[in-house]
Amino acid sequence: MNESTGTAAIPWRYVDLDLLEVWLWETEHFEAKVTAEPNCFAWEVGDLVVSNDGMPRWLTGGRAVDFATAEQSIREVIGKSYPVRFGYRPYAGRLATTFLIATGERLDLGPFHGTRALVSVRMPGGADQSFLGRCSIQHYELLLTTDSGHQVKIQPPYIVSVTGENGATARASASSSSFVGVGGGRIYKGKMVNGCTGSHGFLPDTIEHDGPPCQVHESTVPRTATGRRA
Repeated sequence: MNESTGTAAIPWRYVDLDLLEVWLWETEHFEAKVTAEPNCFAWEVGDLVVSNDGMPRWLTGGRAVDFATAEQSIREVIGKSYPVRFGYRPYAGRLATTFLIATGERLDLGPFHGTRALVSVRMPGGADQSFLGRCSIQHYELLLTTDSGHQVKIQPPYIVSVTGENGATARASASSSSFVGVGGGRIYKGKMVNGCTGSHGFLPDTIEHDGPPCQVHESTVPRTATGRRA
């Protein structure tokens, strides 16, 4: 157990391929991999629940400044992508219920799961609208069931604030990582420039990628630490 994050240690299998260092996490539902590159650590997750003829189907991936950040991104993807019954929640901890919201902060919605709360949402026109109901976190969305039984699906990037019936508010923290989300793709802080294969994200100064690795935002991350051998 990682005392600083409250998450279980990932059972990495280290593979030394001469000039290439790779860490593998293999289960019946997915394969996760971290590869040490000259200037960064590349990470990816391949799904085996709906595979490509028995081979992992690429789910998502990105690049990180160090091994710890790459590992954290994988924990978040696994925690949000797979049902709790699969048994991977201990590896994700709060990352499974923490999202980047409209204010640019990361908000842990876990304490509101199964409870009634008032959710303020930034609408497409720019105005804020509030919804009251019982909250349920389903993968990358917040499902709100109103007292009338109507269900509202809310994407976290549109959430401004969440307040419980007892007045409790969700605890937010500043986002310090360049990788700021995995729900709709690989999202990075930055501007659109020539050669970028992404598109403008919902939040200001963010670029979202959902295709092949971007040579602008995903190949020039400075390496600040080395990985760990399993």
